[in-house]
Amino acid sequence: MKKGTFLLAALWCVAGAAARAQHPVADTVRFQDDNADFTFSESQLDEDGDFAQTISSVTAKSDPFLYNVGFRFSPMRFRVRAYDNMYANTYMNGLRLNDLELGRFNYASIGGLNDATRNREGLNAYDFSTFGTPGIGGATSYNTRASQFAQGKKLSLSATNRNYVGRALFTYATGLMSNGWALAASVGYRGAKEGQIEGTFYNSAAYFLAAEKRFGTNHALSLVTYGAPTERAQQAASTEEAYWLANSHYYNPNWGYQNGEKRNSRVVRAFAPTSILTWDWNSDNNDTRLTTNLGYTYSFYSGTSLGWNGNAYDPRPDYYKNFPSGVGNVWGSDGTRSNANEHNVADEDFLFKQWETLRQHWTANKANRQIDWDQLYFVNRRNEQEGGEALYYQERRHNDQSVWALSSTLNHTFNVHHRIALGVQFNRTHGMHYKTMADLLGATRYTDLDKFAVNDYGITSDEAQNDVRHPNRQIAKGDRFGYDYNIDVTQAEAWSNYRFTSPHWTITLAGHIDGTSMERDGRMENGRYKNNSFGKSGLAKFLGGGGKLGVAYSPPFNHTIALSAGAGTQAPLARNAFVAPRA
Repeated sequence: MKKGTFLLAALWCVAGAAARAQHPVADTVRFQDDNADFTFSESQLDEDGDFAQTISSVTAKSDPFLYNVGFRFSPMRFRVRAYDNMYANTYMNGLRLNDLELGRFNYASIGGLNDATRNREGLNAYDFSTFGTPGIGGATSYNTRASQFAQGKKLSLSATNRNYVGRALFTYATGLMSNGWALAASVGYRGAKEGQIEGTFYNSAAYFLAAEKRFGTNHALSLVTYGAPTERAQQAASTEEAYWLANSHYYNPNWGYQNGEKRNSRVVRAFAPTSILTWDWNSDNNDTRLTTNLGYTYSFYSGTSLGWNGNAYDPRPDYYKNFPSGVGNVWGSDGTRSNANEHNVADEDFLFKQWETLRQHWTANKANRQIDWDQLYFVNRRNEQEGGEALYYQERRHNDQSVWALSSTLNHTFNVHHRIALGVQFNRTHGMHYKTMADLLGATRYTDLDKFAVNDYGITSDEAQNDVRHPNRQIAKGDRFGYDYNIDVTQAEAWSNYRFTSPHWTITLAGHIDGTSMERDGRMENGRYKNNSFGKSGLAKFLGGGGKLGVAYSPPFNHTIALSAGAGTQAPLARNAFVAPRA
């Protein structure tokens, strides 16, 4: 018993330490077919957004509509009723894990853990739920208790031509042993030195550990911890002209050569270690079940990007002035030189020659249409030798979170006709958003100024300062600059669901009420917003809630007629509530 208690404590501490230096048991369906649900991949992430995800909601139930559109349409990023997945709730062991700032569940946190997350249930918006109130986009519940894993070992190896080229996954589970213990573990790796898109790489490990202890027939205590530390280089969309000049729709402007080696300017690092402690209680006759969860996540997310001051030329290879079209329309629709341009540039030989020079530059050599890292280093070093500072740099944008979640759910079956589920949930998110200097590209210093405000107000103005409390601060590698703020969001919810069933009728009632508060805490005093950028913004409070009613009639000839209706309100997301949170 002492060893078992120590194991539970050790698993909890492993994830907590790594962070600092996703259901219901009832009505859960186990699917052995990998293709029986919505599929998704990290290539479906919005590469240009720090957070945005366009992943289809993951569902797994025997609904014929969800079954077919989920798997068959997922390559086209199908969404049920076109709802963003911020409107779909995701639970693990009964604990809701949607991000309070963004509204979405972070699927990257379970990337590569296919076996560990195979046991899941999907619900429509108006279905009866034993773990919470589904959003208008539905709900997904993962059951990752160790006792739910089939006993045995599994090793899988796969190859693909997507973001990564190879994957290895090993899973081991004891099943429920005679001493009341169950253990499960899964580890995996996905990687590529270069993916399908040139200039991208992918390195992602994943781990999952679960332990459960049954105390008699009424009580069970389980602990789950998981994470997927990932580093990946991004691709970016460009213009049709760029694809034409590169003769490829796989053209990626994010990378370039440095000393003959490929280097990507946009590299994401993500890791969200999570731990969930769950206590389950069943009544002697199994008509009542109480589930209580405590969860913690410390999420690290950052992405790099090129930056430059107002005196430097835009270093992006697909900057519009670098294209032949930036010269003007020198060709007519018939493929000959034309006077179609209102300024008659086609008649001016030097402009035509400039157009042709740019075209030849793009098509002559692959390196010409990528980032010239060597040139950026050369310009920075020369400028410092002349008494200046870095003109170009690589910044890292951080969006970290510390998240606590607590929930308790009660399910009771009165008889074969009546069933009720009710519960409460509490979430607290502390978001930390800031920017650091990742690489000065050969230089040693950079002044923390707003280059746009410098152009508008002058370099000596207060408006030009990103932080008037530390004017003209010199930035070295690793220093914070540009912006630095926290956002705190707290949400509490109470909900209940009721279902009546008879041979021909099913009636479902659901309702919930929630309260949300949010506050921004600025760590810098921006020169353009000196009166309201530093310190706490003041607490904004919102009250939300709603109700749903569903009625279904099943006549005796294998058909069902269903009518559902619902209404509700919800608080704005923290990322939308503040007009300019970085300022």
